[in-house]
Amino acid sequence: MASITVQLPSKSYEIAIASGNLDQLGPKMQPLNLGKKVLLVSNPEIFGHYGSRAIASLEQAGFDVSHCILPAGEQYKNFQTLNNIYDAALAHRMERSSTMVALGGGVVGDMTGFAAATWLRGLNVVQVPTSLLAMVDAAIGGKTGVNHPQGKNLIGAFHQPRLVLIDPEVLKTLPVREFRGGMAEVIKYGTIWDAELFAKMENSQELDEINHLTPGLLEEILIRSCQSKADVVEKDEKESGLRAILNYGHTIGHAVESLTGYTMVTHGEAVAIGMVAASRLAVELG
Repeated sequence: MASITVQLPSKSYEIAIASGNLDQLGPKMQPLNLGKKVLLVSNPEIFGHYGSRAIASLEQAGFDVSHCILPAGEQYKNFQTLNNIYDAALAHRMERSSTMVALGGGVVGDMTGFAAATWLRGLNVVQVPTSLLAMVDAAIGGKTGVNHPQGKNLIGAFHQPRLVLIDPEVLKTLPVREFRGGMAEVIKYGTIWDAELFAKMENSQELDEINHLTPGLLEEILIRSCQSKADVVEKDEKESGLRAILNYGHTIGHAVESLTGYTMVTHGEAVAIGMVAASRLAVELG
């Protein structure tokens, strides 16, 4: 098991990484003073795989749990879908001391975080990422939001989680395409922050499927990537300077996603395209 602390002036939190962690969700949340009421937000596929385990862990720890299921896909990351979370929060009579738990990938995490930031002017949020991309990037750092018809993530807020709980075992049900997209974000960290991680990946024969990675390499990828994100966020929580380095590949990548209607390429694929394009521009500019 690995534990990384994101040290922030206002509120620090733990990134807990361990196989089987999903069953420890309730016990890990229990000492954090997160209120009794919990709204678990997920999508149909992820909830089908892991919803009952997450709810069981929470209920066994004494939480009063309700759930909200959102449609899957970046094209649904909008205010219309966000209202589903608000409606569920109202129906469950969520209070300011209550907690929303995001069980899913980046879309679920971003939307749940934004709902938590805005409902009753701020609830607790716990991130339980189930995609590689969300584990190493989206779940950490407090960036939340929804898309506008004219652009990605134009509406949002900084709202740090109280806990990020990562269980590498859930990656076994992640589609290969999504795993490859997550590796784009890992490669980003190797490029902008962690040269040793980049070298380890260069020396690996294949990185495109989880079955091609040894458990040791996967664990190192998760730990080093999460530590890289934590290091940057600690130095620049609200993206006033250094944190912009995390957007490597994202400027062009977001344009690709928007122009293709958020349905043709995944976020990770768009970031990969953006990194290649940015690198070529850098070479041309000398």
